[in-house]
Amino acid sequence: MRRRHAFTLIELLVVIAIIAILAAILFPVFAQARESARRTSCLSNQKQIATSLLMYSQDYDEMILPWLTAPGPTPDQRLWTSRIQPYLKNGGGSPPNGVMKCPSWSESALKAGSDKPECNGPGALTPAFPPTLLLSHYALAQPMPTRVLLRSGGNSASNPYYQYPGSGWISSRATPPETYIGLSSVLRPADTAMVADGVTLTAGPGILNVFGCESSELHQGGSNFIFLDGHAKWIKGNAESYVKRAANGEFFMQHFTYSME
Repeated sequence: MRRRHAFTLIELLVVIAIIAILAAILFPVFAQARESARRTSCLSNQKQIATSLLMYSQDYDEMILPWLTAPGPTPDQRLWTSRIQPYLKNGGGSPPNGVMKCPSWSESALKAGSDKPECNGPGALTPAFPPTLLLSHYALAQPMPTRVLLRSGGNSASNPYYQYPGSGWISSRATPPETYIGLSSVLRPADTAMVADGVTLTAGPGILNVFGCESSELHQGGSNFIFLDGHAKWIKGNAESYVKRAANGEFFMQHFTYSME
């Protein structure tokens, strides 16, 4: 008669421990792979948006799509998410859908980037949530008639100039109230961001268009951007931290200053 041997308790515990170790190693790898796929999907969305932006510029004498038009229609009709639809025909409405929806976007990740000391600081985005209308997980550059320093004080590598390449309505108190720039004014189109991971929403009567450092935690410690030559790419960390020095010695944000080279 043959005797059959069962697993001892120690052997069973060893097997369970090995399985647990393998799971601990593999699960983060699988999670990273899934996020890489979502990041690629987001880039695909942005490339479609980029094509639509360039089509708009061709039809409007190379003017850049305005992020917001002057008062008149409802807030969502005034925003870039509505004006781009004749060319995009995808993703209009609230909540975001189609190419206006980023598969990795989350309110908590956006706030995590915004809350950093080098961005807006804790709680800056809290009043905007929950929004009245959440229109896009992306944001368009807002108009800046003049370049400004990141903070008060003299120009330096830690305090660079920036000037977004945006067009559109600023405010009734601004002179002029609307600012439009053309592609010919952009000195480094392949290095100047036009659309970014972020958010476009309305909160009561207000509008929030988050474009810049706030997106640094949305995609594996970085975020996706569309540049004015039409390409899109992922940038690691805070995109505002990339600084260049002009020929005259002044420092400026590499991806957010259209008027310097």
